[in-house]
Amino acid sequence: MSKSLELSRAAYAPSKKILGFLIKAIGSPEVHYKLASILVKYSIKPLYGVIISINEEQEILLYLDFSEVKASLNEIVKNLRNVKEVREVHLIKPILKGLLIDTIHFPITVFKERAWIARESVLRGLFRGLRLKWGDVGKMFLYHQGAEVGKHLYNDYRKYVTSVHEMLTMFAAFLKAVGWGIIEEIKQYEDLYIIRGRNNLECYLNKPSNEPSGHFSRGVLAGLLSELTGREMVVDEVKCIAKGDPYCEFVAKPKE
Repeated sequence: MSKSLELSRAAYAPSKKILGFLIKAIGSPEVHYKLASILVKYSIKPLYGVIISINEEQEILLYLDFSEVKASLNEIVKNLRNVKEVREVHLIKPILKGLLIDTIHFPITVFKERAWIARESVLRGLFRGLRLKWGDVGKMFLYHQGAEVGKHLYNDYRKYVTSVHEMLTMFAAFLKAVGWGIIEEIKQYEDLYIIRGRNNLECYLNKPSNEPSGHFSRGVLAGLLSELTGREMVVDEVKCIAKGDPYCEFVAKPKE
């Protein structure tokens, strides 16, 4: 199953009165029931929520619609703080009318490493813009940058896996989890690998194109598989959604 997930930690509702709360509490099931009871009592509608467990404590990030609330904000905050399991309550106010953004959490991390969330408008400039501006040089640059990334991924993932199968499984899972694409099939024929996937972000951003456009993606696969096999691998993209194919297909083989 695949379903989109909003990760911006932002809400835009110009016609509503929205506020955010960061609540730190003891990690027990009772706290969620008590907090939900307060929302129901005051007719507060949840818009967005994230729960993060850290040891025996929890951070609860909530974006809430106060449009139908009659009680004062002070009264509601007091009720939240009176919950036995709650340790801290921090208010997050809109930075503009109807625009609420989490400016408390920084930096963003994934597996304890710093990360960056970039929207399509930024990524299109990075991938499509470089290719259009510099042509074959841009494609070569993207490929070699991807190869370096692939090598680093191998060195990162090998801390968690014990086999080639586990390495490729983890790679495919993370590729989907971070929003890059969905690998549907990896086939190996001796030294040849065929990787088929859909919704590749790089190729999507390069639509429309008259040629395969996953140059960075090719490089990532080349770098990862080179480290995995102990041989320098080269990767070509033979099918690509950027040029109208139903999926992307990459072929990896040892460099001659």
